[in-house]
Amino acid sequence: MFVTEWNSSALVKAATKTGKKKNALTPMTFSLLHATDFADRLLYKIIPPLKAGMIVLADRYTYTAFSRDVSRGVDKQWVRDLYSFAVQPDLAVYFRVPIEVSLDRLMARRVKLKFYEAGMDMGWSTNPVESFRLFQSKVLGEYDDLVNEFGLSVIDATGSITDQQRVFRDMVSRAIESTGKETKS
Repeated sequence: MFVTEWNSSALVKAATKTGKKKNALTPMTFSLLHATDFADRLLYKIIPPLKAGMIVLADRYTYTAFSRDVSRGVDKQWVRDLYSFAVQPDLAVYFRVPIEVSLDRLMARRVKLKFYEAGMDMGWSTNPVESFRLFQSKVLGEYDDLVNEFGLSVIDATGSITDQQRVFRDMVSRAIESTGKETKS
């Protein structure tokens, strides 16, 4: 099995980090940087293991861009077209969590919310917590739409990690069985 995660390509990581530090990323720039990151990871980190018969676990996929970019005001069809080169996954899982639970979890781990995760770049509120609620409400609404549009499987992420892991493992096992792939533990 191979694991890859959002915004991890060395090709754009430094540019994204610099843009975030300066709060200089427009919604379109953010979208293009993430698409470049995804394209690089797809070409070098996702396709080769798939061709070798491996299972690839991607922490975030095109659906992240579909929900975040559209929530930031980027045209929905433009974002879909931008990622049209993506391989369609055998299984896509959405861990659905209410905003307040998400906020509580984030604040328990750190002192303050990050500028872009709180949607502060949108100027909807000068209060980071309120901005987070506004932005993430839009993101969650987009994800809920994606469930129907792309057939995402939903896991209730308010449960314990053990329960979520059990449900996720069951989903993955069923997906592997339906595609005829075998795994080695």
